[in-house]
This record gives sequence, C-alpha cells and structure tokens, in this order.
Amino acid sequence: MRYRRKETLRYTFGDPRPANFKITKIDSRTVSTSMGKAEVLDISPGGMKLSTEVNVPLTMKVQLLVQTTIADIPLTFTADVMWSKEVDGFYHYGLQFIEDQGETVIQALKKYRKQESE
Repeated sequence: MRYRRKETLRYTFGDPRPANFKITKIDSRTVSTSMGKAEVLDISPGGMKLSTEVNVPLTMKVQLLVQTTIADIPLTFTADVMWSKEVDGFYHYGLQFIEDQGETVIQALKKYRKQESE
C-alpha cells in the first residue's frame, strides 16, 4: 500500500467490494448511461480506486455515480475520474469525490473493521 502524506486514511480491501457505476457527466454535458459492474479496491474519505472491465475514455473530464455497500451501509458517491490504468485486462480508475464524504466513509470503515475482527 502506497502512503500518501496528504491523505489521512486509505483502506485497501483484501476482498474488493462489489459496486455499480454509471457515467453522469462528460465535460459539462449531463449524460445517463446504463449501470456497469465494478469493484472498489480501496477507499479514503476523499476518493476511491475502482476496477472494472469497462474502458471509460478519458479524453474529456468524466464524472461517475458509484454505488456500493460497506458493512451493510449503502453508499452512493459522485466522483470525478482523476486517472486510469489498465491492469491485467481490467481498468483501474482513481476517483475523487465531489461532495464531502469523509464522515460517512470513516463510519462505514469502522463498522467494517469491527465486523471483520468478530
């Protein structure tokens, strides 16, 4: 796990969490695609790393809506795609949340860790 000085917390899942996502905006144009399957590889209060088989072209600014569940807490995020990388036939995307999700993510991760240790 890479340490990021400006990031207070980044949790990498041993078993990635299933998620669904769709593109909601390309540049300043609102769009609505169908939902695609993905996995959350890691998460922090400011963003997440998402893995999917879907190649999202990043020639323009892309915004996603991501839905996942952590420790029985349903979570929905709107995020900008900051970077992408192809890894073993999958596409990894670095997402930065648009709204402040810090407290929600921290509470979900605390519950997740507690459930894991039981």
